[in-house]
Amino acid sequence: MGVMQPLPSARETADFLVQEESIAAPSGIDAEMVQEIETRKTPLRHWPHAVAELYYATVTSRIYQEGNFLFLLGLLTCLFTIVIDILVNPDMATEGLILRIIAVVPLTLLGLMASARGWTNVLAFCVGASPIVFVAVVIHLAVHLPPEIAPRYINVTILVVGLANVILPYSLRGLVIFDLSALFVTALMLALGGTDFLWTHVDTLLIVALVAAVTIPVAAQFEKLRQSNFLLTLRARIFSRKLLEANAALHRLSETDPLTGIANRRCFERRFEESILAPGYNGRTDDRIVLMMIDLDHFKAFNDAHGHQAGDSCLKLVARALVDIFEDSNGIIARYGGEEFIAALRVRDPAKIIPIAEDVRRSVATVLTPGSESNRSLVTASIGVAIAPAAAMLPREELIEMADAALYSGKHAGRNRVEVVEAETAFGARS
Repeated sequence: MGVMQPLPSARETADFLVQEESIAAPSGIDAEMVQEIETRKTPLRHWPHAVAELYYATVTSRIYQEGNFLFLLGLLTCLFTIVIDILVNPDMATEGLILRIIAVVPLTLLGLMASARGWTNVLAFCVGASPIVFVAVVIHLAVHLPPEIAPRYINVTILVVGLANVILPYSLRGLVIFDLSALFVTALMLALGGTDFLWTHVDTLLIVALVAAVTIPVAAQFEKLRQSNFLLTLRARIFSRKLLEANAALHRLSETDPLTGIANRRCFERRFEESILAPGYNGRTDDRIVLMMIDLDHFKAFNDAHGHQAGDSCLKLVARALVDIFEDSNGIIARYGGEEFIAALRVRDPAKIIPIAEDVRRSVATVLTPGSESNRSLVTASIGVAIAPAAAMLPREELIEMADAALYSGKHAGRNRVEVVEAETAFGARS
């Protein structure tokens, strides 16, 4: 019918559009474009291609939304008119039943199948063809009725055309095609009743044309309202998407260290609860929770000797090296403050913990080395490691205190080393 335009995967697009929670808009459409269409009252035929395509998809979605209801309404109407046949002329009730079964029911079933399988063009055709075929059956029956009763049946055409222009889920062009088709079928069926029958009821044909002419402008106003509502909704979705994107960006900024680009303390605290500690409730209770405090040795002296810009570059290099290690270990790493970093991971094999910590120490030591033969590292790190059984569910603050104590011990033992403290139970610890 007239609603059919080139549509990108029509059924999928239609399903997407009727989801109210969806706020996405296709690329190439922005709020300014939509605002300009609204402000200038631009006709649909002059809309930008992307916006027009999306609107045609909403028309298609209406067919899917309302098609099943219209088919059900049509079947109920058929049943009701069979009762009228019995009351008006019992002799033709059987013929009326057979004609409706042969003509209307197949279109209804085909339409329901098209709706279920996503055959958009077939569905659109059945939605409009069903009432027209119903009109043809009614006029055919009217030919065999007494002259004083026949007009009552024929006038059904007037009612069908008037209602169709209000309730059919078509675009304005689709409704015009429907009205012309209804007029043609009405004239054809009247003509098949004979020339005298046609001229006797030519006034009905004229009234059908008049009703179509009167209701089409009403339908056009409805169409304009639908277009305006579509534009308002689209603009709201674009603004909502931008707002969500801005909120997401703000959230990322709030959890990102501005210097190194890795997670900050706030992000570490959230991720520790979600991805390190939380699995202890439902996962393996024999895992180990490992928390590391990593502090660069003599970093103030490094800054004083090489300048703060070099110090910042050093922190970035260290952060990058630590991210590589802990991503490979399914752990998390964050800048804790100043030259201090904090890391955590969940392991099943305790024998892997010390090698990971030593890998961290060696990686920091190789970040910056002088060009001389000494190969002495310009920056090293002391690492305090706290280990606890996952079943103990020790809070993050307690693990940090344990790791801090180990780090303090490492600093006093000569720096550039790993110190470990392990909680054997939830109530005691040994180092």
